[in-house]
Amino acid sequence: MSHFQISFMEKSDIQKSARVLSVAMLNNPIQIAVFQGKGEAERIEIEKTFSHLLTELTEIVFLVKEKQNIIGVMRMKSCGGNKTIETIEDPKDENDIDWRTSVWHTEWASHEPLGQHWQLGPIGVLPSHQGLGIGSMFMKRFCKEVDACKATAYLETDLDKNVRFYEKFGFEVDSESEIFDVKCTYMLRAPSA
Repeated sequence: MSHFQISFMEKSDIQKSARVLSVAMLNNPIQIAVFQGKGEAERIEIEKTFSHLLTELTEIVFLVKEKQNIIGVMRMKSCGGNKTIETIEDPKDENDIDWRTSVWHTEWASHEPLGQHWQLGPIGVLPSHQGLGIGSMFMKRFCKEVDACKATAYLETDLDKNVRFYEKFGFEVDSESEIFDVKCTYMLRAPSA
C-alpha cells in the first residue's frame, strides 16, 4: 500500500474529488432511493451535489492518490451542535430530486449530536480500489485528528457492512431511521482517553 499517498484536497482537486465520490457512492441504497436510479444520469446529479458540498460547505478534505489519480476522498467537519431542522413541506411531485434530497438531509440532520463534535462524511473509495486498505487508511487519519482534539465523532451510513467497518474504529450505533425505505444508521465515537 506504500504507493498510495494521503494528502489534503486543493481547490484544483474539487471536481475530480466530486466525481470519485459520485462513482464510489452510486450503488449506495440512499443514493439510489433519492436519485431514483444508478445510471449515468443519476451519477452526474450525485457529482453535482458533491461538487457543491466540496466547494461551499467543506472543512477538511483528505484525498488518497495513486500516482496523480484521486482514488479516495474523505471529508471531516467540526460541528458546534447548533441544530436547526428545516420543515419539509408536502411535495408537489414526490419524484422531485430537490425535495427528496431535502427529506434525506433533514432526517440525517435530526440525528446529529447537539454537542461539539467532528462529523465524518462523505467518505468514498473508487470501486476498483476498495478492499485495498484505503478506507482503513482514511479512518486511522480521521481518528488521529479527532483524538488530538479529544472530541466526539459522528457519522451516518446506509450500509450494514459499513456499520461493521466503523465499529472497528470505535464507533457505536446511536440510532437508526428509515428514509424512502432505506435503513440509515447513526454512529458515535467517544473521545479517546
